[in-house]
Amino acid sequence: MTEKHLYIVFGNPASPEQDAEFNEWYEGTHIPDVLAHVPGVVSAQRFKHQQLDSDAGKPVKFSYVTVYEIEGDPNEVMAKIGAGVASGEIRMAGAPFDAARMSMAFWTPVSEKAEKAKNAE
Repeated sequence: MTEKHLYIVFGNPASPEQDAEFNEWYEGTHIPDVLAHVPGVVSAQRFKHQQLDSDAGKPVKFSYVTVYEIEGDPNEVMAKIGAGVASGEIRMAGAPFDAARMSMAFWTPVSEKAEKAKNAE
C-alpha cells in the first residue's frame, strides 16, 4: 500500500491589494503546475481563513491554506517540486505571495479516518 500524506501550506498574498492576483495565480497557475509536473501529488484544495465572532479583532497569521494529498515519500515529492521550480515547469517567478510569512509541512496519518455514519443525522 502506498504511503499517504498531507502537505499543508499556509500563506498570504504579498499585500492586501494583491489578494485577487494571488488567488488567480494559485488556482490558475501554481496548483495546475504542481499537479501536472509532480508525480505523487494526487490532489490540492485551498481554503480561506474564517474568523469566528469570538476572535473578532485578533490578528490573523495566515489568510489561506492549501492542502495537497500526497502518495509516496515526502522527500521525493519535495525534491520533485524543487526540480520543477528550478526548471520553470512550476512557475514561481513574480508570484504574488509573501514568501517570508509562508509555512509548510508534511503530515502523516496516525489513524484511520473517522467518519460520521451517513444515516446519523
